[in-house]
Amino acid sequence: MPNKGVQKKERVLNAINRISQSVLPTQINYTPEMKEKIKKFLNVEEDQIDKRLDNYIKYLPLNDKTRIDEERGIQYDIWEVCWDQILTEGFHIRYHPLIDSDNIREYKFPEPKDDLLTTIKEVGEKERNNYFLLSLQDWTLFERAWLLRGYENILMSLCNNEKEINYLLDGITEFHIEVAKKIVKLNIVDGVFTGSDVGTQRGMVMSPETWRKFSKKRYKKIWGIYKEKNLSVFHHSCGNIMEIIPDLIEIGLDVLNPIQPEAMNPEELSKRFGKELTFFGGISTQNTLPFKTPQEVRNEIIDRIRVLGKNDGYIISPSHEVTSDCKPENFLMLVSTIDKYKRGEINPFRVY
Repeated sequence: MPNKGVQKKERVLNAINRISQSVLPTQINYTPEMKEKIKKFLNVEEDQIDKRLDNYIKYLPLNDKTRIDEERGIQYDIWEVCWDQILTEGFHIRYHPLIDSDNIREYKFPEPKDDLLTTIKEVGEKERNNYFLLSLQDWTLFERAWLLRGYENILMSLCNNEKEINYLLDGITEFHIEVAKKIVKLNIVDGVFTGSDVGTQRGMVMSPETWRKFSKKRYKKIWGIYKEKNLSVFHHSCGNIMEIIPDLIEIGLDVLNPIQPEAMNPEELSKRFGKELTFFGGISTQNTLPFKTPQEVRNEIIDRIRVLGKNDGYIISPSHEVTSDCKPENFLMLVSTIDKYKRGEINPFRVY
């Protein structure tokens, strides 16, 4: 009997290559707060959640957190960004190290040391036969720049201070390139997951031309390290980024996440890009899971498989981590609908 973990890798790769298969891969991510609820909903221990959800992907983050200030409730990372440890559902920044800097060239970029790869080595070796493994090089370019300098400062730099933004982005890019080189040498991961939110629900934060000018070539360099080894590239951006999807495909993107239905129409995405791109997400965590009925949850899952999976390139998943405002009955419907789909009890291409 074939190893189930090997089957999971094959199913994810088949979805990436848009090869027809009886069951598409699935993934349900969740916040720490939701994790505690899931334990009760499903009556499982913490270390059994992913197995019970039958997740296909395991994320391997960099060990880039340094010290915790328990009194202030913050944690520093290697970039000296301070992350709120009190508000943990979502990501909350308490301090941007360069927000008031008059000379950002005094800033010393972190070194891509080997100890950043501890989790990739330890967890990756343990789980390499159980999941499709993705190294996390998230908060990649635009996001890392504003984490350092502050959001408004970076938006202003994109408009009127090219020297500053190029200095920051060059340093960030070089860091990620060197880390990527170290990761691929380990021969553990199946791909990389990068990300920077450059969209709102109405359009992009910046013009497509600005994104192309400052990000396109830099992503190509980072992704190229993985592509040279035939490893897959996953990328996350919230919001409507329809205008730059052709650029992302051109420079090597395999899988786009999170597919917010509130921002980009799944039908249009599938029609325009379904033959070149694999979609990951699409089930609304903003509206459907917290506010709709269980039947509407079921209907949306079936619709997403039918639409986004039309060309076989789909990883069935909520658009983001499921948050603690998800109704219990809706979460149970999410899990049961996916279970029934995998058992062949639901055919998404049949009208219900």
